[in-house]
Amino acid sequence: MNDSAPVLSVVIPTFNRAPMVKRCVASVLASGGVDLECIVVDDHSPDDTGTVLHEAFGSDSHFRYVRQDRNSFQAAARNAGARLARGSFLLFLDDDNIVAPDMCARLVAALRDHPELGLAAPLSVHVLADGRREVWTLGSDFDRRTSQPRDRSPRCREADVPAGEELLWTTYSPNAFCVPRAVFDEVGGFDAAFVQIFEESDFGWRILATGRTAAIVAAARTDHHGFLEPGCVPALRALGIEKPYRTFCFSRNRLWFVRRHFRLPGRLAVVFVFGPLSVLWYGATALRHGRPGIAWAYARGFLRGVFSRLPPPPREIPLDKRSGMVQNLPCF
Repeated sequence: MNDSAPVLSVVIPTFNRAPMVKRCVASVLASGGVDLECIVVDDHSPDDTGTVLHEAFGSDSHFRYVRQDRNSFQAAARNAGARLARGSFLLFLDDDNIVAPDMCARLVAALRDHPELGLAAPLSVHVLADGRREVWTLGSDFDRRTSQPRDRSPRCREADVPAGEELLWTTYSPNAFCVPRAVFDEVGGFDAAFVQIFEESDFGWRILATGRTAAIVAAARTDHHGFLEPGCVPALRALGIEKPYRTFCFSRNRLWFVRRHFRLPGRLAVVFVFGPLSVLWYGATALRHGRPGIAWAYARGFLRGVFSRLPPPPREIPLDKRSGMVQNLPCF
């Protein structure tokens, strides 16, 4: 590694996707305009991820690889990578991305030029099988009565979005987002109790609660190729309920998110009206596709989200824990 600390640390959690994460890392290391390090957190993959990455990038001083001693999912993996990071800005990137060469530099520039920003995200472009390029979102939010996601412009073509320096306001960002290290530390990082699903939304909303704003930087772009687990039903994957445990987390975390962030009228509407209706609708959809285990997992998650004790939000990370190696994470 270089002796001087990089400006940007790119943290990429991955699990069992060796070829995909290799392409992602290659695109990050080809970035220009900013001094960066790329940290891959292997969440205890059973495949040859470590070997593949070591052979491809092991000699690159800007690359680091760590392997968790157990599978702990997205939030914990991101926190582990952040604790290893040396940059003053942190970019959290899913492993199914191919980033534009100037994306990283544009995100850092936006955060420097706009000190009110606590989170800056690139424009994520879905690359479809037929070659079409659709923008994931021009701004993400939630309906305060139903907790349904609200998108400023669903199914928008990439060509329809201005390529200038516009900031598109959002409340959080999935897939890829950059924050100042000081902001990450102030909010305490990701809430590992969420495990997966809604941990990004919760992270963004806790940043907003500090008085900062969040935005998508229209000129910073990444190609998001997506990933479908073997045996998953695409229609269920589109709803976020393709596997039982993921479905349980989706349903439970939705209620936790609402209970933590919504005002009382919204909380009551979701718990007593929309929530029970969503159990029926998601359950019926899962049953229609022959997945009774997913229907049951959604119902269990809803009950847990309503009746379990709400986990306290993460607290500010103490100064003596903001850097240094994480235990039990072999690194090269």
